[in-house]
Amino acid sequence: MTNFRSDNNAGLVPEALAALVEAAQGEALAYGGDDVTLKAAARVSALFGAEADAAVFFVATGTAANTLAIAALTEPWQRVLCHRYSHYNEDESTAPERITLCRTAPVEPGADPTRLAPKDLLPHLVGRRGDVHEPAAGVLTLSNPTELGTVYAPTELAALCRLAHEHGYRVHVDGARFSQAVAYVMRSQDLSEEAACRALTVDAGVDALSFGGTKGGLALGEAIVLFTGRSPAAARAAERLPFLRKSTGHLLSKHRYVSGQFNRVLAHGAWVRHAAAAAAMAERLAAGLRIRGLAPAFPRESNVVFADLPPAVDRRLRNRGHTYYPFATPIGPRARLMCSFSTTPADIDAFLADIPPP
Repeated sequence: MTNFRSDNNAGLVPEALAALVEAAQGEALAYGGDDVTLKAAARVSALFGAEADAAVFFVATGTAANTLAIAALTEPWQRVLCHRYSHYNEDESTAPERITLCRTAPVEPGADPTRLAPKDLLPHLVGRRGDVHEPAAGVLTLSNPTELGTVYAPTELAALCRLAHEHGYRVHVDGARFSQAVAYVMRSQDLSEEAACRALTVDAGVDALSFGGTKGGLALGEAIVLFTGRSPAAARAAERLPFLRKSTGHLLSKHRYVSGQFNRVLAHGAWVRHAAAAAAMAERLAAGLRIRGLAPAFPRESNVVFADLPPAVDRRLRNRGHTYYPFATPIGPRARLMCSFSTTPADIDAFLADIPPP
């Protein structure tokens, strides 16, 4: 039996477990004033280069990271553009509207169902009245990797950021699986860890990033990263965010239980190695599906595979105890098969063995 429901279902990477044990020893200043948190913030910031001058804020959940980052970048009379099938639009319930007070405006994808292109945004940007009777320009939020498992290349991000900024929008990246995007760009473009982090954010013109930890094997925790050295909007957001975080109940008293995990997993590139291991298992799965005549619905660029499983195959797999989500996509429902750092070749092979040959 294999569990491909979500990488949220996996346990902890060894570094996270060690960090939790370490954090439980002795006492430390509460509410983020401890040395562990200061060190973790510096370590996250260093991934993006000194000139990015990134301000880092830790929170417990991805929903908090996305909504608080965007709330800090916006005013309540503005709107947030996002991919129609993004996590922000489909899976954050009403938190975006409740926390940001902004209108969420989903954008339908064009030729590439997984990623937005500048031409997809244009109808939402040009021909606007620009008066008080419609929402003002706010934030464009992009998931990288996308909800459908592909990765925005640095050049694609740069083109979207330029267009968004020209029309008064700031750009936020939902990086719940940011480690996957970094691992993919490091491999496909032969970049170092820092170069890949920069290429996917500050060099492209991104103002803010939700840096995911939980889906990468942490017990809990995400980091909001605001690129204050490159973005006046991010600098202003960094002044607002501490008050937003506290007033919405997201300021953790024992910060070191989150920040200590980031310290450990970022050391020596462990976070990227775990991501690459999960992606390798997804590629093994994709290759096995192709052999069985079930080509993945979208390019496999992260740790997930989407497949159109015939009803008889789906029933057989579920009867054998395999679990995964049916998932709405722009091309219709597909099975989402998500690998994690703990997925093994044996897990993949056991799943594939229960699919009859074509």
